[in-house]
Amino acid sequence: MVIGVDARPISQAQLTGIGVYLHSLLKAIQELDQKNHYYLISNKDIKFEVINPRWKKIERRLPKLFSTMWMQCCLPRIAGELKFDLFWGPRHHLPLFMPRRIKMILTIHDIVHVLFPHTMSLPNLVLERLLMRLSIRRGDYIIADSISTASGVREHYKIMPDKISVVYPGTPIVTEQNDSPVFEDEKLPEKYFLFVGTLEPRKNLKAIFHAFALLDAEKEDISLVIIGNIGWKNKDVMSLLKTHRYRSRIHFAGYVNNARLSFIYKNALCLLFPSLYEGFGFPILEAMNYGVPVITSNVSSMPEVAGDAALLVDPNDVQGLADAMNKVLANDDLRNTLKSKGHERAKKFSWKHSAEETLEIFEKVMSAKRQR
Repeated sequence: MVIGVDARPISQAQLTGIGVYLHSLLKAIQELDQKNHYYLISNKDIKFEVINPRWKKIERRLPKLFSTMWMQCCLPRIAGELKFDLFWGPRHHLPLFMPRRIKMILTIHDIVHVLFPHTMSLPNLVLERLLMRLSIRRGDYIIADSISTASGVREHYKIMPDKISVVYPGTPIVTEQNDSPVFEDEKLPEKYFLFVGTLEPRKNLKAIFHAFALLDAEKEDISLVIIGNIGWKNKDVMSLLKTHRYRSRIHFAGYVNNARLSFIYKNALCLLFPSLYEGFGFPILEAMNYGVPVITSNVSSMPEVAGDAALLVDPNDVQGLADAMNKVLANDDLRNTLKSKGHERAKKFSWKHSAEETLEIFEKVMSAKRQR
C-alpha cells in the first residue's frame, strides 16, 4: 500500500499542537509499519527524520500564503503520479480534487470554528468553515482525538457513527534538561503556577490572571509563569497584565524549546489549564508525566483526558479557579495525590497504541475498497 501524508504541520519551525501530534505519531508508525510505503508531502521543509527505506519526503519551496492552494491544486497531481492508494490528512482538511480511486482519511482535532468562532483568527476561521465540511464529505473515514470531538463532529456534520473512530494521542515526550536558565535576564522563580499554550482567547488567560489576583501571592511568595507563542486577539489580556496587582510576579517566557520546557514543568507547583474548549489538551498529560498537579476545566475533552487525576473547575468561575489554586498551595497531601495519580494517568496514553489503532483504520479503509 502506498500512503501519502499531508506533512505541513511538521514543516513549522516551532511545533505545537497538531505538529506535536503528527511528529510523534509518524515516529511511532515508522517504527511499527514495515510493509507499507509512505510519502510525506509539504510545501516547505519537513522537520522529520526518515529512517525507514520505505519512507520518502517530498518538499517544495512555497510561501505559507500558498499552502492551501498548493494542497488543493498540486497535491492531487502528485498523488496520481506516485500512485497513492491512500491519503491521510492529519489536520482537518483534504485535497478535494484527489482522484476518486485514492481513499482518504481525515483527522479532526476540534471544532473550535463551530463552538468558539470568536476565539479564532479570521483567516483560520474562514478556512475551517470553507474546507472542513467539504473534506468530511469527501473523506472515506474520520479519526477524532477524543470522544468529545467525535460527538461534536457527528452532531454538527450529521455523519454516520461507522464513519468515525476515536484514536487517543499519546503523552508528548519532552526532552530532559538539567540546567536551569530559562529567561535571558533571570532565573525561574522558586515557586510558581504554570500555564503552557498559545496566548489566544480560548485558553482563558483572563481567568488565570483574575484568579491569580485573588491569591495572597506576596505572603505565599508565589509567581505565575506563562509559556507559549503570542497568538492572536490578546490585547485585552496584555492590558490586564499591565495593571495587574502582581505584575512583577508574572513572567512571560514565550515559546521555549523542549529541553527548557522539561525543566519548567518539573519545577512547577501546578499547571493551570482552564481552557474554554479543547479537542484534547496535551499540556495536561505533559504536566502529569512530570508529576505536576493539574487544574483544568470540566468541559469538552479535558475531563476525558484528566480522569480523576486533576482538579476540575468551571472555566467561567474565577473564584472557583482561585479556590482550587489555594487548595494546591495549602494541602501537601492533595498535591502528592495529584502527582501520583497524574503520573499513572499519563502512562495510559501511548503513541505506540495510537499508531496501532491508526494503522488498523488504514487497513480497514483499504479492505473495504478491495471488497467492492
